[in-house]
Amino acid sequence: MSAARDTSYGNPTAIEKAGAAASIALHLPLVLGWTLLTSPFHHNNRHKSARRVLSDKFFYHLTGRLNIKQLQWLTGTTLDVYEAYVKANKLPRVVDELDEGARLLWIGERRTDRVILYFHGGAFLIPMQTTAAPFWKHAQDELKSKGKDVGIAILQYSLVPTATFPTQLKQAVVAVQHLLSKGVQPQNIQLAGDSAGGNLVLQLISHVLHPVPDVPILVLSSPFRGAYLMSPWVSITSQAKSVFSNDSSDILSPGCLLYWGRAAVAGVPESQIQYLEAIKAPEGWFDGMDKVVERLLITAGDAECLRDDIVVEAEKLVKLYKKDGAARFVLQKYGVHNDPFLDFSTPGQKLGEVTPIIVQWFAAGFEGN
Repeated sequence: MSAARDTSYGNPTAIEKAGAAASIALHLPLVLGWTLLTSPFHHNNRHKSARRVLSDKFFYHLTGRLNIKQLQWLTGTTLDVYEAYVKANKLPRVVDELDEGARLLWIGERRTDRVILYFHGGAFLIPMQTTAAPFWKHAQDELKSKGKDVGIAILQYSLVPTATFPTQLKQAVVAVQHLLSKGVQPQNIQLAGDSAGGNLVLQLISHVLHPVPDVPILVLSSPFRGAYLMSPWVSITSQAKSVFSNDSSDILSPGCLLYWGRAAVAGVPESQIQYLEAIKAPEGWFDGMDKVVERLLITAGDAECLRDDIVVEAEKLVKLYKKDGAARFVLQKYGVHNDPFLDFSTPGQKLGEVTPIIVQWFAAGFEGN
């Protein structure tokens, strides 16, 4: 008789907790010290500040050395990350409790005129990065300076192993339905997602085009105004060349990606794998996407492990948009996974070249709305 699957979240053993603590206290300082000494000789680090180099290596070390339970224990939940951010920045705590165990977490006030609905990354295993909320607050402030007051709604969805596909898709549908029920029009919603969050945006689009059984059908009176995918996870079990060739430059290791990928797709029927791995979708799968989402922006880093798969999928998706300027793919030189977020790992860092592009893209999407 097989053992029952452990569905607990962030519950490592005492030995695993001690191992995580030892890795951080004993091994990590040596890794960071060596990284700082050698970074001038690494072409991908020469343009980065010392703080950014150390922050990137810190993330690489933790995700590469710790198992899923240890990472969940250390990072908490998306609600924990959100509450710590709004408290530290003296922002109001604005939370909408949704069906299916989901929540919408608002940065600033709740709005119904213009909304960016954000799905966070983390391989469906770990919560929103601490760098995500500062990025979105910056985007919100920049949009306000351009005369665009925008609500930022973060979806807190359930994580593996507590819940698996299609739970996260159900929660994304519920989030959209909630916004629609409050009077937000689809043409005033722009979707956004990084990594696994970008994957979830593509799941949502796939579901509109090809409904998943037992997931509520999403009926839209008009297309979403736009969708932005940052380093989208389009191939969860990738063996692409860049997965291994960019190991020394990215914030995620090949071993980490493969380990997380196996956990994320465990139990997903092969007949539904295209919802989780867009790159495996049959030809014509995304035909009509431009009728679901009017505008598309995809960004990735040329130094990230997922680069090759993102480039392949981005080229296919961009071709679906016939209207000039409706779809764009930006490959950032020296960029790593989720690079725009990482400039917010410590205060006062110089922002990369892609962040202004992202902000302007959202501003253009809300033009006239």
